[in-house]
Amino acid sequence: MTFIYYSCSIILSTTTVIGYGVVILKQKISTTEWKVMEVLWRGKEMPAARVVEELKDAGWSDRTIRTLLSRLVKKGVADYRAEGKSYIYFAVISKDECIKKENRDFINKIFNGSVKEFMASLIKNENLTKDEIKELRELLDKKGGE
Repeated sequence: MTFIYYSCSIILSTTTVIGYGVVILKQKISTTEWKVMEVLWRGKEMPAARVVEELKDAGWSDRTIRTLLSRLVKKGVADYRAEGKSYIYFAVISKDECIKKENRDFINKIFNGSVKEFMASLIKNENLTKDEIKELRELLDKKGGE
C-alpha cells in the first residue's frame, strides 16, 4: 500500500507501507510551486497550456511553469495524464490537507506543539476586530462541544 503525506511547504515522496502508516516528509514545496498548486486546486484538471495562461501575470515563462509542474509531479503532489498531444495536470493532495499539515508543522516548530501557546500569541500580538474575536469564540465553543 502506498501513502503520501505532505505539507504546504514540506512535501514528501511516496513510501510503501504495509497496512496504514505514516510517511516521512522528504522535500519542500517552494513559494512558486505553491502558486502553481493554487491553480491546480482551483481548476481540478487542466492542460499545461491553461496552467501557463492562469499564471501569465506572475511573469514566468512558459518553460518555467512547465518545469514547476514537472517538479510537483516528482514530489508526488501533482500528476498528469496524456490526452492527445496535451498533458492534463491535477493535484493529488487537497489544499485542506496541505494546510492542516502546514499548520501542525508550524505549531510544532514555533510553539513546541502547543496550540494554546499559538492562539495566545495570536490574540496578544494581532489587532483582532470584534467580529474576528466573536468568530474565534464561536469556533472554540464549537470545538469544545465535540
